[in-house]
Amino acid sequence: MPSTTFYNLPEEKRERLLSAARAEFARVPYEDASVNRIIRAAGIPRGSFYMYFTDKEELFRYLMDRYSAMLADWMGEQLDQSGGDLFAAFLALFDHVQANLQSRPVQELAAILSRNRQMKPGLLLDGPGPQAVLDRLRDRVDLSRLDLRTETDLADIFRLLAAAAIGSLMAGCADGNAAGQRERLVRVFGILQRGAAAKPAPCCDS
Repeated sequence: MPSTTFYNLPEEKRERLLSAARAEFARVPYEDASVNRIIRAAGIPRGSFYMYFTDKEELFRYLMDRYSAMLADWMGEQLDQSGGDLFAAFLALFDHVQANLQSRPVQELAAILSRNRQMKPGLLLDGPGPQAVLDRLRDRVDLSRLDLRTETDLADIFRLLAAAAIGSLMAGCADGNAAGQRERLVRVFGILQRGAAAKPAPCCDS
């Protein structure tokens, strides 16, 4: 996480740094992104940058956490509208993002993920992010719609659905076939809902 010094900056200065960082990470893959280019674009001294963030990775993770928070807000809205149906909410989230592809935040996120395909969807799913999102949304999920058998089932289901939805979103952005990716997402969700194991035959069949 950023230092207290970063949070104490004037909002305009914070946003100038973050805007420069988003532009850099959207322009080139993570490994090629340059702190020097970011601070030049933001107009801040190099020493100041390291008073705010430990390194490039911390800055990158902070940005991805902000995108996760944005998606979590949207997900909360979809849960409320679907009556807490987790599957329906993730599908509605896919539709919501597709409907807002021209918005700057979605364009930036899509560009960052497309530059780092080897990491996705881990960029949004690695680390504490998904659990923090689920903690925010847990009370809005209708648990009676899910077959939960252990304490970790909800978190695991949430991660599986998020991985499928984010993967389909980014694939749709990459190949321009949003409709096809949505159909695939519906099929994947159907498999998860019904279960993939063959049903055992009745014991006394003749």
